[in-house]
Amino acid sequence: MGLEDLIPPIIYPDPEAIFSRLQKPRCVGFFSAEQAKERGMVLVMGQAGAPEEGVALQMFWLVDETDGVIADAKFQGFGPPDLLVYADIAVELVIGKTYEQTKRIGIDLIEKGLQRKSKIPLLPERLSLVFEAVKSAAQACSDLLLPQTLSTPLPRDLSNSEGGYPGWRELTRPQKIAVIEQLLDEEIRPYIELDEGGIEVLDLINERELLIAYSGNCTSCFSSIGATLSTIQEILRTKIDSELTVVPNMDNLKFSFTQ
Repeated sequence: MGLEDLIPPIIYPDPEAIFSRLQKPRCVGFFSAEQAKERGMVLVMGQAGAPEEGVALQMFWLVDETDGVIADAKFQGFGPPDLLVYADIAVELVIGKTYEQTKRIGIDLIEKGLQRKSKIPLLPERLSLVFEAVKSAAQACSDLLLPQTLSTPLPRDLSNSEGGYPGWRELTRPQKIAVIEQLLDEEIRPYIELDEGGIEVLDLINERELLIAYSGNCTSCFSSIGATLSTIQEILRTKIDSELTVVPNMDNLKFSFTQ
């Protein structure tokens, strides 16, 4: 029995996607206290791992002290290639979110950022180190104010859209609802869950009017009928059909338009 039989090989979930991102990282670097001061931001740092263990991450956030939103972020670290890629994606994800929202960033958003084709699970020990660094930075923000209301951080970059769902008009109603559900799962629900909210499809009326119901924190946020609703509709129109209209069920919303 050889050494290779005693030590199982490390199987990267998608080498092509990992090394492609590793060649062009987007968030590697750091911020100094002087840079933070020049931009009128608070410099916050989080870390995980240890150099003596061969893996270490340090995150640098520039946070707006008036609302707890991360205006910019970078990281430095060393370790296996997939660890650095996961960290790069996570740091990119925290930008534009409050420090409280970053605590709910999960594997699904890392998967989306990696844009991989393989179904092999991501390595949990690497992911846990990344999430530990994010939570460390978020914990360092605990004294900063948070806004009472804030738009859910849905993705706004639709540049990679394929211009609608192929053959949409010929699909049956159940097939159309299934397509919508899949898009919600992949593009919308993971972001809404950052605010501990949810969205459910109630009906598709006349093949064009999508009736939805919010749950969780979305039911008490004005953004659910404003910026969040507008972005959901924009994503559906761009990636499925330009004539789709999204209508929220108002019965379970917990805010009032009257004083």
